[in-house]
Amino acid sequence: MNVTNSRVLLLQKISLVCAFFVIIIVGISAFIRLSGAGLGCSPWPQCYGHVSRAEQQGLLQTTSTLAAANQVIESQSANTISMARLAHRIFAVLLLPLIIVLVMSAFTMKPEPWRDRWLAVFALALVLFLAVLGRWTAGVKVPAVVLGNLLSGFVLFALCWRMARVGHRAPDQPALWSGARLSIGIAIAVVLMQIILGGLVSGGFAGLSCPTLASCSLPEAIQWELLNPMRVTNVNAANWPANFDGVLTHSLHRWMAGVAAFAVSVAAVLLWRCGRRQAALALAVLVAFQIALGLLLVNSGLSLTLAVLHNLLAVTLLASLFSVD
Repeated sequence: MNVTNSRVLLLQKISLVCAFFVIIIVGISAFIRLSGAGLGCSPWPQCYGHVSRAEQQGLLQTTSTLAAANQVIESQSANTISMARLAHRIFAVLLLPLIIVLVMSAFTMKPEPWRDRWLAVFALALVLFLAVLGRWTAGVKVPAVVLGNLLSGFVLFALCWRMARVGHRAPDQPALWSGARLSIGIAIAVVLMQIILGGLVSGGFAGLSCPTLASCSLPEAIQWELLNPMRVTNVNAANWPANFDGVLTHSLHRWMAGVAAFAVSVAAVLLWRCGRRQAALALAVLVAFQIALGLLLVNSGLSLTLAVLHNLLAVTLLASLFSVD
């Protein structure tokens, strides 16, 4: 192995470590947000996660029990949330210098810069954006904040994973057809749209607006302004569910899930025909598990564990599409 190949391999290993850190950060962020410590979850029970767990514990029998339910849940989750926040900050602090080293090494590598150097620059820009977003948007109660964190974190992982995987294709592996590349691009766009809708469900506290599989349908008079990410969510702690306006967002998220599954399946079939069987199988398995997890998530009344796994599978699916070379 010559010096250039050895340096490329080192950069890919650094990218892999960055991807590992990012996936942990994404998982912790999902846990913090969905457990009721994130955007708009004060005062209780404006976060659907708190409402769901309180209902499961039988604490929402009367209006007078709301304060008691709040105290119980807050005391049970305070230590866990604090530890999660600390871990999130530690991994975020470790990630930044690694990305900086990656960018500097990519541009100074001799005899020529690393071909994926601009992906590293984009990754650094996303890290800095996330740092600014976390610093200046504390306490902001609009879904746009959730979307900014969600999309940036997901794309950051996809970039790091692609930088770590580029060049791993076997020399005798056939190139992709133009149709296959187009299908991959369409699948990425649709999956990103589905992630945005998922962020609107989460940031708009619409998770329990459709409590069952059969109870979610588009309203007759669609108010598209409800999808505005800068709109402060209208919630009522006295109602169950707390956000009736979230039916539109949640139903669109469910419909788009079918579109995303179809787009990814088409991409997987074309990859299989191109001889990329490993990538095709990975996409097929991921989309099948994601659909199954989504169904389980609804049936469980939004289990926190399943919700976090739902986020992690989504970011893995996006990264798998990004990494097809």
